[in-house]
Amino acid sequence: MKLKKILAFVLCGAITVGLLGGCSGSEDKKEEDGSKKEAKGGYVEKEIEGPWGEEEIYLGSFLNEEEKLEVYTQTGGDEPQVYSYTQQGEDWEKTEEAWVEERIDADTYVNYLLRGADDNLYLMTTDIVDTGESDQTTSADGEFVLPPQPAYLYRHTPEGETQEVMLECMDLEYQKQNGGFVPYYLGVAESGDIAVVGAATTNIILYDGATGKEKYTLPSHQILTNSDGMIAIKDNTIVTLGQDQENLLNYDVLTGKQTGVTQVEALDLGLGFLAADENGTYYIATKNGISVYQENGSIGEQIYDGSRGSLGEMENSLVMRNFMADGDQNLYGVYENYQTNTFHICRYYYDAELSTKTEKTLSVYGLYESRMAEAAVRAFEKKHPEVEVDYQYALGQGADGNPADYIDALNTSLLNKEGADVLLLDDLPVDSYIEKGILEDLTDFVDEKVKDNTLLDGVVNGVKKEGKNYEIPASFRMPVFYGTEEAMARLDSLESVRQFLEAQPDGKVIGAAAYGQTAYLLFASNYEALKTEDGGFSQEKIQELLELSKQLVDNNPSEDMEHTWTENFRGLMTSGNTISAFSGIGMLELYEETDIAGVDELYGLSRIALVCDILEKQPGLSVENPHGLYIPMNRLGINASSSEKELAREFVETMLSDEIQQQEFMEGLPVRTESLDKQADIAEKGGQEDLFSIGFSGGEMHSYGYPSREQIAPVLELAKRADTPLIIDLSVREAFLDCADQYFGGTISAEEAAKTLGEKMELYLSE
Repeated sequence: MKLKKILAFVLCGAITVGLLGGCSGSEDKKEEDGSKKEAKGGYVEKEIEGPWGEEEIYLGSFLNEEEKLEVYTQTGGDEPQVYSYTQQGEDWEKTEEAWVEERIDADTYVNYLLRGADDNLYLMTTDIVDTGESDQTTSADGEFVLPPQPAYLYRHTPEGETQEVMLECMDLEYQKQNGGFVPYYLGVAESGDIAVVGAATTNIILYDGATGKEKYTLPSHQILTNSDGMIAIKDNTIVTLGQDQENLLNYDVLTGKQTGVTQVEALDLGLGFLAADENGTYYIATKNGISVYQENGSIGEQIYDGSRGSLGEMENSLVMRNFMADGDQNLYGVYENYQTNTFHICRYYYDAELSTKTEKTLSVYGLYESRMAEAAVRAFEKKHPEVEVDYQYALGQGADGNPADYIDALNTSLLNKEGADVLLLDDLPVDSYIEKGILEDLTDFVDEKVKDNTLLDGVVNGVKKEGKNYEIPASFRMPVFYGTEEAMARLDSLESVRQFLEAQPDGKVIGAAAYGQTAYLLFASNYEALKTEDGGFSQEKIQELLELSKQLVDNNPSEDMEHTWTENFRGLMTSGNTISAFSGIGMLELYEETDIAGVDELYGLSRIALVCDILEKQPGLSVENPHGLYIPMNRLGINASSSEKELAREFVETMLSDEIQQQEFMEGLPVRTESLDKQADIAEKGGQEDLFSIGFSGGEMHSYGYPSREQIAPVLELAKRADTPLIIDLSVREAFLDCADQYFGGTISAEEAAKTLGEKMELYLSE
């Protein structure tokens, strides 16, 4: 494989007088006649149109000595070309940068290209070295250790001279002793001294710019990803977020001493970008917006709300690559789409005529936080600045809690003809809502979208009730089995599992899994076959399912999987919609053995990539979607009592638009046909270089890239043919898992567990 550094995965309030040049506040003023005057003024985002093409890769950007924006890009190929673009008003001056081209080739990764505070340009590169997975090791304490790799740093002066600078941390012997060289920050002070931060460290190391020798170690914050940009240099001062993530610390480069502290709002894992201007003003950009602080001050203010622009998209497909302030209250953000490898630049500036007033409110509610819905809110508000979308959810991603605690209150509100205009129906009692007339009939809307091939026929028509659509899934997860035809056939039904175990009593059907996990897999994959005519479950089949599950796990026990199931997966099955019964069984085993079937659910390109990598490395394996199953996600419905039905439909349209559908939220595959087809284009553009890794702690790591067009095509075809929705009611999940726990815990027999489930189902159906 190749070793390569990897990227980690508009309106706002007005500004307080005196903080930024006396801009007006957001409170309404009164005219002389006593009427209210509409408040105006606020920061806005505007995308800058650049001349670079989509095939050009972003290398770096900065504001030059004239405060003009300069952007560097690179083309692909064996002999990459490098260009700089300097903004001249509305135009750009394009220059080929031979000094960079002479120092890179197709096997060079550019870590950084920047302008130092000493007015020199700096280029840091790393050779992409060929290495086997066996060369990736772990240290004695279990930490992942990279092999040494050649790294280079060049200084390019305004006079056109290029010099190589060798820092101690780049020396190969130093790397052997310190676990490789992975720079997560590079900056240069006015003195020419060079600041470097490595991965997963809490210190900035300052090196002498002339000798490359270490001068000072400056305490900073824990850096876990190169999406952390909370370090900035102005003149001979380094400004960094402190370990407590509540203060910015100033260090004098010449002495290594701390010279100041500025209190800031705590950041989530330190993720943000810091820009410092010549006036002692600090700007911090996060997914939530942009805040401003004064040097050594203690009161900050948000000047831009990220919910309506590119900042908010850092939650999904965008990564911020740079953030700059020009000293005249203009800010610049550089964003890269990690899926498409394209980038764009936004300017943030104060608009005194910007209206901060909204005319309407559209409410959206779901049990679970949805990144897809959040992206749709941003897109909708950007298109409709006069509308405020009030999006609320009960449980954030990964949060503990019982969804049932929130359903009763919501039901009461809806029955009173209140509640949100748009409902995300995941784990809500949809059948009951339909019966009580709570949901709007969307059949005409859906039929039109299916007729013109906008939406996938099987997925949207699969959720019809008595021929009508009261909901539209905005995404879906697709369960898959993968392996040899023989191995997958064993999982086809309870009967096929039983027949296999009768022939091979000690045999394995799937990889290592917990008892409850295996039982729930068989329950979900055979869900319709287990049902009786009255809507309950066959006690005889449930008993057989539990006994077969026990035999399967007895044949392939795993303490690790039992622990993971008990401590994590089991709770997620009933407290959220992040995983299902099909979530990742046998993934790593299939790299080594082919006498078992793998099980997974595909909800995005990264998950498809893993399955395709296993199939590529194990010729003779294939993938199938059992029984045409799919799990509808982000299930959209409109409240029949809504007074904003037109806006609600527009919001549904936004969720189903290609702008939203083609993005990867890890919440499901697109239901829009063109967006699903585009996954092949995105994968092809992303390339097959190693972007992802998987492995158990202390075990071998497997690295892989996006699948090729040929690899992904059959998977997308399976998705287009999926037509059987798997919707397991929250109460049913809880009842089955509780009975399974009792059986596997030894407190009741399989027969008693099946009977208990039957009794619970009778009570559930009667309600």
